[in-house]
Amino acid sequence: MTNQATILMIEDNLDILRANAAELRLENYRVLEADTLEAGRTVAQRELPDLILLDILLPDGNGLDYCREVFGQNAPRILFLSSMNTPEDVIAGLRAGGDDYMTKPYLMQELLARIEALLRRLQMGTTEPQPLRIGSLKLNTASGRAYLGGKDLLLTPKECALLEMLLLRLGHFRASKELYQLVWGMEAVDTRTIRQHIRRLREKLGENAPVLIESEQGRGYRIVDVLPKE
Repeated sequence: MTNQATILMIEDNLDILRANAAELRLENYRVLEADTLEAGRTVAQRELPDLILLDILLPDGNGLDYCREVFGQNAPRILFLSSMNTPEDVIAGLRAGGDDYMTKPYLMQELLARIEALLRRLQMGTTEPQPLRIGSLKLNTASGRAYLGGKDLLLTPKECALLEMLLLRLGHFRASKELYQLVWGMEAVDTRTIRQHIRRLREKLGENAPVLIESEQGRGYRIVDVLPKE
């Protein structure tokens, strides 16, 4: 299938810029490249891309300021790709008008999936992803926040990503290696780190959540719906 969308990458790390551009071209996207904010601004005005993959700390400016500059009707979708990885950084990117935010390092297959989701929403005329809901549990993947009965669970970005990966495969096991690749973007698995994050996630969900995180040796982790069945 041919992807007709045009994607502009504004990234000053040339290794990342070239590697991502090569992967996107393999997916048949039309890819434009810029290694400074000014070059990106010029290309965007001339080519009118559908999506911009935008770094924040650029040699001649700040990606957040550029996002605010172009935000509004008919603006391209913006996916931040940044090494700034605190919850405050993610919230700042979304409040500046970004449609999504990924922290470096990331797994290429997740980046491709998020690009596909953003472009799909663009075609449907919507800008916000639908929250994931199970009973009183709601996960807003755009803002990276989860709520239980309307109360913010105060998840970290990694806890939120872990919950998202489990909810997307509700009832099915995900191996530790798969979760580590999807959430941490690394091939070698650190099972201790996963166990610690799962433990904290269980603690924050508490005993009254409509879901339960189960583990099974050799199979990994899964999240199951424990709502009463009618």
